[in-house]
Amino acid sequence: MVDSKKSGITEKEVLSTMKKFQEAFEAGDPKFFDFFSKDMSLFSLSTPTRIDGLETYQHGFENVFTSGTRKSQILSPEVRILGENAAVMTFHNRILVGGVSTNIRGTVVFAREGSGQLKCVHMHNSPLAAPAVQASSPQSLEDVTVLEERVASAVAMVGTPK
Repeated sequence: MVDSKKSGITEKEVLSTMKKFQEAFEAGDPKFFDFFSKDMSLFSLSTPTRIDGLETYQHGFENVFTSGTRKSQILSPEVRILGENAAVMTFHNRILVGGVSTNIRGTVVFAREGSGQLKCVHMHNSPLAAPAVQASSPQSLEDVTVLEERVASAVAMVGTPK
């Protein structure tokens, strides 16, 4: 068996950690905050400045994350290994809460802590577009995907304005 504290970070380990991170996020599980290092930093969609430190992040956002569930899709993940103890993952994330779909770009920097676990040391989220409520709210992430594919197909057929 390989000692995970001494071996380098792998893409598989980053993706596995992110899957567990996403599951805790979707479930509104307070363990979501266990995926962050104590000295983490974050740029969120809802604050104008950087958030520094897990305690500050948890104090400001715990009620939001633990008060309900949500669905999310991690799309187009790309992992880059940065030496033995760090990696960065970039992705698109489609989040569905109460019939409102929000699309964001995300970047997470993971580092291996002394315990051997990967922790998020920095996260940056930025919007792709403002959230919109449709007259008929999507019931699933697949509904949103179908709509986006239809729009992309229509644009491909007629072209975009020049």
